[in-house]
Amino acid sequence: MAVLAMVASGLGVTTAPPADASIATSLPTVSSGARPGPDVLYAPAPRAPQLENRDDRFRQPYDRVSGTERYADGEYSYTDHLYDDTGAGARLTYPTDQARFAGNAADLVELRMAAEADEVAYRFTLNALVESDTTIVALAFDTDRNAETGSATLPRRPGSPFPGTDAVLTTWGTGAEWSRWNGMTWTSTPVAARVDLEANQITVSVPRTVADPRGSWRATLAVGLHDPGTGGWLRPGAVATTTHPGGANLVDTDPSAIFNLGFRFDEPILRSSAAPDEAQAAALADDAPARFAHDIDFAALDAGVDRTTVPTSGTMVRFLPSRLDRGEGKNLEGFPATLGQLQPYSLYVPTGYDAATPAGFTLDLHSLGENHWQYNGSTGVQQLGEQRSNLVATPHARGEDGWYQHEAEYDVFEVWNDVAAHFALDPDRVALTGYSMGGYGTYRFATLYPDLFGKAMTVVGPPGDGIWVPPAAPTGGIETLTNQWLENVRHIPFLNIAAVLDELVPIAGPTQQNVGAAGPSGLQSFDSLGYRFRFQTFPTAEHLTLALLSYNLPQAVSFFGDSRVVRDPAHVTFGYTPAADDRALGLVHDHAYWVSGVRLADPAVGSPLPEAVVDVHSHATGVGDPTSKRGTATGTTPLPYDEISRTWGPTPTIPKANTLVATLTNVGSATLDARRAGLDPRQNVTLEVSATHAGKVRLVADGKVVEVAINPGTATYTVTRARLASGGHAA
Repeated sequence: MAVLAMVASGLGVTTAPPADASIATSLPTVSSGARPGPDVLYAPAPRAPQLENRDDRFRQPYDRVSGTERYADGEYSYTDHLYDDTGAGARLTYPTDQARFAGNAADLVELRMAAEADEVAYRFTLNALVESDTTIVALAFDTDRNAETGSATLPRRPGSPFPGTDAVLTTWGTGAEWSRWNGMTWTSTPVAARVDLEANQITVSVPRTVADPRGSWRATLAVGLHDPGTGGWLRPGAVATTTHPGGANLVDTDPSAIFNLGFRFDEPILRSSAAPDEAQAAALADDAPARFAHDIDFAALDAGVDRTTVPTSGTMVRFLPSRLDRGEGKNLEGFPATLGQLQPYSLYVPTGYDAATPAGFTLDLHSLGENHWQYNGSTGVQQLGEQRSNLVATPHARGEDGWYQHEAEYDVFEVWNDVAAHFALDPDRVALTGYSMGGYGTYRFATLYPDLFGKAMTVVGPPGDGIWVPPAAPTGGIETLTNQWLENVRHIPFLNIAAVLDELVPIAGPTQQNVGAAGPSGLQSFDSLGYRFRFQTFPTAEHLTLALLSYNLPQAVSFFGDSRVVRDPAHVTFGYTPAADDRALGLVHDHAYWVSGVRLADPAVGSPLPEAVVDVHSHATGVGDPTSKRGTATGTTPLPYDEISRTWGPTPTIPKANTLVATLTNVGSATLDARRAGLDPRQNVTLEVSATHAGKVRLVADGKVVEVAINPGTATYTVTRARLASGGHAA
């Protein structure tokens, strides 16, 4: 037995800033040591210029729920959808000059109006605005709400009719005008416009001596690209050039230049898997922008009436301010596809939600080629939400093909953070699921962050990025293969659904992940590890057959239950694989439960990826490992399937001892939190360690750190209570 002499040391103990008080109770908390997940999950809200009121005429905060409006204390706001700017038939493409147009310069975020005694202020917030004069906005009014009067042609023609228009506010950033139809022609009066390129806002002031809106005026809002040469709208051609948009119908001699329409309160995205501009695209293809004409109640605005259409439950499309700076607009050449600071996501809020009673939370990750709206309106989301009293979020993940890595991984945690900031969540009731690529995301998040989730379900999910047919590496790279660190999910039961005839996710990969033998190249499985899982294989199904399970989840509701997270288990198995990290984004997967700061002893050791594995069992609470039993079953819903599973028996008791029993494989260093492991730091602590390499174990208790030098082989180390009280390290 080695008795260690030690001196004070603070190595290995890091504490991130505390979460905002408003979200602290909705996010995971631990008594000490490393928090579950990355720091971004707990980060305070970032500064977001687009969401700031920089003009004292505007005071109300943003409603970040798309397709809604609000009247509040003399202000009106309409919030549009993001990245919904594809014009007629969803065909328009931006000019190829990315530096000027950002592939997104006609994307409306919000219209805001403020009623003052001597003027009405109008503010247009855009998703991207790189230069002052790229965008043109027309707010067309039918003041008498009679389509038979007025003009159908706007003074600066966008190529679409606006029946009944008799007043128009037009701005192109560097200028603005109020135009009035006199029965025969338009007369226009210049009005003041101001551009804020940091906030992507154009603000126009219209004196009441120029226009004095009263009562209810019907309005149509259109956004496009400004043509500095003509002062009008940039008209599209068949193919985009550096200066002109593309996508026009060749037979259309007067193509519409409108990219985005406002006042779209009933886009199909809110009730089905549909792009956020599906109804807009159809209206513009029919040359009918006035299909979205909407009454603005100036009387309510003047009276300071408060009312809103922001829903309190059901499906909503929200957006968040990201902490990442990736530029503006859309990426026309790869991932991430959406660059701007504002990022959308879908959220289902159950009808019984009450902020006084924290709700469970389920992440439902979208598949390859899909987006955050994939599951909107589905029976499955309603089942997950209503029957389990869960909020269900589907992140956009910065595009349809990010494979939940890098910015896509980061976005998922930003979504979780944003939901927690606006709703009361129970951080101990969290579940994770996804279809296809979303199934990979489920494997990835559960294995890299096992102390965040209670249960996980994959539907035709590949264990690695792309196609994986073992023993070969996945097509997306061996560093994406979750099978390499599958040992991390000791405390997360999985339900994995696979199609035997799957042409996109060959059955060999899911089979190895679930029931394959442990073998060369580090291959393992839930079965070989003795972990809890259910592996359902559908003999007659191919990949898309089981898409139905992502929209109607009869197995999921009963499987998930309340999905309780195990936060501080007696037995922790955790493997750290640096190749899975993105350090630049703070996505370092080196901690879980009461184990943190794991580092490799030898960066060349591991097959096929370098990995350090900590397997440590605390005997302090007298809890042993349950027995694992293999089982088989069959079922018929929604199609016949075969099931192989493992369940655990009752948790046994073992003699209590202030002891940690650890196996360290290629571990250069690791930090263990004594209190969370159940140890009593007022007593001597015994470490029984088997190690493949020399390394260090840092035992932390009540802010004190004891550093223990570990030798290769098997040895017992004693950390005295005096050293635990003072801190120190091995001589």
